[in-house]
Amino acid sequence: MSIHAKLSPEAAKRLQVQRRRSQVLSIVIACLSLILVAGVLSIFALQVMVKEPPVIVTYSVSMDEEKEVQKKKMPQKVQRKPSSPAPNNTKVIAAAISAPMAIPVPDVSMPEQSIDFGADGDFGQGWSEGTKGTTGGLFGLQVTSSNLGVVLDVSGSAHKHLDKTIAEIDKNFPTAHMVLVVGCGMSDGKGAFAGGGGKVPGKPRVVAYRDIESEKQYNSLKRSVPGQLEDFFKKTGEKRSKELRRYFEKRENLYVLYGGDILAANFAFDYVMERNVDTIYWFADFADNINGNTVDDLGKRLQRNGIKVIAHNFLGKPVAPKVKEMAEKTGGQTIEIIPGK
Repeated sequence: MSIHAKLSPEAAKRLQVQRRRSQVLSIVIACLSLILVAGVLSIFALQVMVKEPPVIVTYSVSMDEEKEVQKKKMPQKVQRKPSSPAPNNTKVIAAAISAPMAIPVPDVSMPEQSIDFGADGDFGQGWSEGTKGTTGGLFGLQVTSSNLGVVLDVSGSAHKHLDKTIAEIDKNFPTAHMVLVVGCGMSDGKGAFAGGGGKVPGKPRVVAYRDIESEKQYNSLKRSVPGQLEDFFKKTGEKRSKELRRYFEKRENLYVLYGGDILAANFAFDYVMERNVDTIYWFADFADNINGNTVDDLGKRLQRNGIKVIAHNFLGKPVAPKVKEMAEKTGGQTIEIIPGK
């Protein structure tokens, strides 16, 4: 059973009055809103409908009166040319003998012209020969290169040939990118590299020769470039040693391969290839282990970049078969002579 509360008559009357006021107020607000909206819309409508007539602006330009210029007429007098006199036949005495003066004829042999002038196999070819790069000799082999790279073995077996070899290279290619390495082996880069005093720390990398003192962890190894160079300098004598040290410090594009011992020559190749060389001269004895897959991969990259390889065995022995094959495929060749002989 529910109980319903009923409002008192007085409260019901007040509620009814309040409702009536709310209804009236709502109607008034709605009417005012409609009037306001209509007023705003009428303002926009008036602006569209009322068009101001365009104002025509005219400018008057003052024109100067033209002044007549009186030209003075010049009298033209025509004069007749005098008639030409009657032709008179002049009597000339012709010489019976020739004058003692004569024009000398130079005795010059003129070569016959030929359409083969300036040609090399066909007309117009051969004019640019020699402009593609510097042509110089490397132990009897003519090499043309505009940017030569050199991978130079400085291990003990090469010491007695290094002085002549460096002089031969820099005679015609003084700005060649030269990387000094120990040995000529090539590894696949997997696993640790063995050094003269133990395992070489880190991966093989190339640094500038001028920064050679900064790599103390490698300089302490006997079979490193700094260690091998010290032995080489001592063998050349005191005077020549000083000259070579100064030359190495001043030479541009001289680099050192750190790490890898005798199995990192391929890292030197990678570095000179990044220098945009067109030919690489490889000086070594080719007595170290060379990984066949590494050489094949290197040869393919050399061919793609159009880089020739010239492999030189300074012992006068045949170059390793895999290296010879790589050199021939790149358009290069091999040298199998002892420097100075």
